[in-house]
Amino acid sequence: METNFKHAVVALDQSEASDIIIDSLSYLKKLGLQKVTLVTVISVSYSGEGDEIDTSLQEEQLNNYKKLLEHKDLKVETVIQAGSYAFAPTEIIKTADAKDADFIIIGNRGQSMVEQMLLGSTASEVLQRSHLPVFLINMEMEWIDEDKNERRLYVTQSCEKALDHVLHATDFSDTADRAFEVVRDLDKQGKIGKISLIHVQGHHAIALKDPVSHDELMQKNEENLEEMRNTLSDHTRENSEIIITFGTAGKEIIQVIEERGVTLVVMGSQGKGFVHDFFLGGVSSQVTRFSKIPVLLIPAERE
Repeated sequence: METNFKHAVVALDQSEASDIIIDSLSYLKKLGLQKVTLVTVISVSYSGEGDEIDTSLQEEQLNNYKKLLEHKDLKVETVIQAGSYAFAPTEIIKTADAKDADFIIIGNRGQSMVEQMLLGSTASEVLQRSHLPVFLINMEMEWIDEDKNERRLYVTQSCEKALDHVLHATDFSDTADRAFEVVRDLDKQGKIGKISLIHVQGHHAIALKDPVSHDELMQKNEENLEEMRNTLSDHTRENSEIIITFGTAGKEIIQVIEERGVTLVVMGSQGKGFVHDFFLGGVSSQVTRFSKIPVLLIPAERE
């Protein structure tokens, strides 16, 4: 699987989060980004046949974004999808298909623990439904003045450093293999600084009472990761790291991210526990909820 990252549909909601996403896009030229289609979805309640939706403010903002990005040598197109009860995730994905985009870029705002648990509804739906790779820019929120109810959004990990240290999480499923192919392709292009490969042995492994069975499983997983590492380029192979841990996969991956200075997670959006193609896998869902760094999700192959 050879994945291009030349053309992205970028979902914007005209908020402070959109400003952060725009500021991040020029850094993704390292990923291969050359062109962006900025899309804003406007949904209004039905107010009568023939009524026009005023999009002038959104058009002005998108044009301002366009000028900024063109100065940074990106090709830019703008799209406004407006309609009665327009569903943003569907319109974003439809736009990506219509514009023949390679992937989707969207932000996630951690405004509170509740929202962080659920993800923003638009981001969550896009992650669940997209058949294209999704690059998720995670943001945190802090209080400036609690008395005045003033808060600000910020990114804890700049996209400028996204390819410095890439963590690939695998459960050796077909979708995980597709995600590793993306990592390997970026590696061959010389875009990645360091690669770490992680496999989390779940509670079924911990439950193995027989030491022989436990050791055999450990050895098999080590061999699988070693085989993957041997397909990397000389530079990254020598600088790579194999990590095998035990426990809850999402929790273990987040801990490794925080402890080892990971700058980007690349993983499949569904793993071996994948049931229905409209639901994120449990592990990828946990990682996208709690990761403070960007996450690149590669979807399962679909008919």
